[in-house]
Amino acid sequence: MKVVLSPCHFGSQELYDPKEKIIFSKRKATEEWLEDVIDREGIRFRYFITLSFNKAQTSVFNQYADNQHIKKVILDFFYPNGKKPSNRIKLWFFVERHLSGYLHLHILMEGIDGLKWMTKNNRKITLSKKTLFNIVARDYSMDEVITETLTNHLQTYIKRLGKGKQSCDVRKIGNIHKRVHYVNKSLSSLDFDKWEHIDFQNSDLQKSLNHLTEEIKND
Repeated sequence: MKVVLSPCHFGSQELYDPKEKIIFSKRKATEEWLEDVIDREGIRFRYFITLSFNKAQTSVFNQYADNQHIKKVILDFFYPNGKKPSNRIKLWFFVERHLSGYLHLHILMEGIDGLKWMTKNNRKITLSKKTLFNIVARDYSMDEVITETLTNHLQTYIKRLGKGKQSCDVRKIGNIHKRVHYVNKSLSSLDFDKWEHIDFQNSDLQKSLNHLTEEIKND
């Protein structure tokens, strides 16, 4: 029987369940819990974004504050006309620390119908001439258009980002299990206190998850 645990079940690095006779590591239980949220919510993450900053933060709390702006920039890209729809795309934010001590960011992001996105409202997007020619030649997918234009948008409106290719990496999500595993690798180290690598405040998680965050903070 599969047992899905939330982080609040942990008082130490590992949890022993006598009934199941299974030892769950903090990282494994967190990954299974997040994947359970994905399944229950019907979340369909489509893109994996990595942001590396020229003027990077060292404080995770300062990065949370930056993430609020980053989230707004992303949502403004997809929904440029004021109020965002209730069924807007979902975003999850994960902070990671370089060996230098500086922070960078990983984001799991849902996708959107590209044709509807292009035709529903007036769009101001930035494309290279090469991409434009490829579109005319029908040698370019809508995912590639979104990836390039979102990258240009982020580099324009997030001042801490540089203009180089390594500063903003937007790619297809690939295997969601591997992505969830990757963004939780901080739990296998001492980089953060408890679950600080997950930006609960800016991530679109269930209300029960937000309530759980308070339990973790008060633990």
